Amino acid sequence: MLFFAAQGRLKGYPVTLLLDSSPLNALSTLFSSWNVAHTMWIGFTVLALSFFLGRFFCSFICPLGTIFHFISWLSKNKKISNRILKNKNSFLQIYKYGLLIVLLTCALFGGLQIGLFDPIDLLTRTSAVFIYPAIDSVFFAGKNYVFPTAPLIVGFFTLILILNVYRPRFWCRYVCPLGALLGFASKITPGGLVRDENKCTNCGLCTASCVGACEPEKTVIKSECLMCFNCVDVCPENAVEWKWEIPQTLFNKGGIEIPQTPFKKGGINRRLFVGSIIGGIGAFFALRLSGSTGTRGFAKRVRPPGSLNEEEFLSRCLKCGECVKICPTNAIQPAISEAGVEGFLSPVMKMEIGYCELNCTLCGQVCPTGAIERLKIADKVGGEEKKPVKIGTAFVDRNRCIPWTLGRECLVCQEVCPVSPKAIYEAEEEMEFRGKMIKIKRPYVDYEKCIGCGICQHECPITDKAGIRVTSVGESRAGDSFII
Repeated sequence: MLFFAAQGRLKGYPVTLLLDSSPLNALSTLFSSWNVAHTMWIGFTVLALSFFLGRFFCSFICPLGTIFHFISWLSKNKKISNRILKNKNSFLQIYKYGLLIVLLTCALFGGLQIGLFDPIDLLTRTSAVFIYPAIDSVFFAGKNYVFPTAPLIVGFFTLILILNVYRPRFWCRYVCPLGALLGFASKITPGGLVRDENKCTNCGLCTASCVGACEPEKTVIKSECLMCFNCVDVCPENAVEWKWEIPQTLFNKGGIEIPQTPFKKGGINRRLFVGSIIGGIGAFFALRLSGSTGTRGFAKRVRPPGSLNEEEFLSRCLKCGECVKICPTNAIQPAISEAGVEGFLSPVMKMEIGYCELNCTLCGQVCPTGAIERLKIADKVGGEEKKPVKIGTAFVDRNRCIPWTLGRECLVCQEVCPVSPKAIYEAEEEMEFRGKMIKIKRPYVDYEKCIGCGICQHECPITDKAGIRVTSVGESRAGDSFII
């Protein structure tokens, strides 16, 4: 799916299937926008199955979990005693449930930040800016990609890979909010792995092979069991097996099972639960008070064509990177500061890198949540009775434009303008240059005709900072009141 979700390979494949299969994506999007977009019902189906099959998604479907499992296998210690020590359950594993509550609470108020931590979103975003471009360039002689955020995204991904050397499937145990959600569901699974005390010789092989740290040598902690069945495979006495049984209690005094520690009195205690809810509310207001949804101060926040208004866009965008990957000109990029704190890693158009192709609507086709609408070409281009989709407006920088500053003619921006009639026109004017009066043609932008595609900025001969640049002024999604 990650391979097919790229320019030239779309061809009707269900490229959002992995993203749609994440129950966390589905639930958080429902909370933040009260909408189940497109085929995200698949995620709810996976969640429903988890009530009967446990965390099967973590072991058999999640591609990031597979990568972690492989890294853990490569780096596993040969000494069984050391592996047992690494696979002992820790009370720190409870904090992923706190993170889950924080993110879902934030989503309930309309702040969707789940994409920063959901494993499917994380892998898709990394594949968009690094994995796919690297493979395409090496094996398919693809185009040269530019992603300013690549060091940040790849650095974080590398870090969580390295952490698997410290603890097998570190992310799954201590951080993953999707694993926490499936852990809640697994708590009431009518079945699970059971150890036969009469057969068990306490050899420790089951714990040494347990990647979820769910204590198979004792009573298996359902919410932490990744359903890998390693304990079943390695047990020489066949003392561990799956059994169907009705759980005696839904919660152990109101909490998910974890080992008895000073921190834990019956599971997720009220302090952690209430603290996480307060943290989620605080996170939402802190992000919203940063002004990220405002219209002033974000000139570089040019969203892809078909994007919803900013507040609704942020309540739906998973920051997954599908639109980044599909863009044929490399113009769509994960934001760093262009969209404010709340919009970190959300998609923006960077015209110095690419431009919006007039007859392209691929970004909307691959958006899993509808943050970018699925436009038709006719809707985007417009016609006699319908205005085209406007993503911004180009402005001539008279301090940098060649005809305005150097006294030399240059009408590249006017020549490449794709709209008809052209949004950039020329006017012959007189100017004083080196003590002489000369006539020269200068470019002007017709605000009513400009759609903000950015090809003028991209093709400008001034490469460090173009003499004509696109800002978000006048974008269709903001309404007519956007421009003063």
